[in-house]
Amino acid sequence: MNIELSKALAEAKARKIEFFMGEACEWKFDIEEHPTFIEDLIGTKAIIFANNGYGNYLFLKADKNGIAEETIFEFFHEGPEINEIEDDIELLLGLKERPPSTDGYPKAVYESGEDVQIGDHVQLKTIFQFWRGWQNGTVKYVPGISKKSLAHEYNGLKWVVVEIKDAELSPVVAPDTGILRKVRFIKRAGKGAEPAN
Repeated sequence: MNIELSKALAEAKARKIEFFMGEACEWKFDIEEHPTFIEDLIGTKAIIFANNGYGNYLFLKADKNGIAEETIFEFFHEGPEINEIEDDIELLLGLKERPPSTDGYPKAVYESGEDVQIGDHVQLKTIFQFWRGWQNGTVKYVPGISKKSLAHEYNGLKWVVVEIKDAELSPVVAPDTGILRKVRFIKRAGKGAEPAN
């Protein structure tokens, strides 16, 4: 019996999604029906829709009519172990935008004390282009303000995204203080220069 894809899986397949971010890793979108190694453990039909390349899978159970349900489960090959994922499948697959995060992680601030805002003009140093010294950039993503992106908020850490001339850089927001190190605040978007301390 073929399993009928859920609306979200069908849309992800139609959009040709290849990869998406989870809370702890990146997943490859790859549909596989009737994974016997999982079905034998759960006692019902299932459909895998993603793997991380290390033997872990995301899957949905099929109901008695052969239609994929919406509750997401993760299969860990160590054990093996199966856990329910609380995420909404459309959010996980990137079909809907996530709201800004509202957890207890400290808000991003510059070393000079100003809050980090989208559109801020900044200067920063990078290790891979150290010979260029301080580079001008614009803040494009701020945790807690921007729509949450798991590419910039995962494994208990959060990053601000700064666009420079030929790249995007992601300095980490310190989890204890919220301070964004090695990033100088220059001015707010559309305002005159506000000297950094």
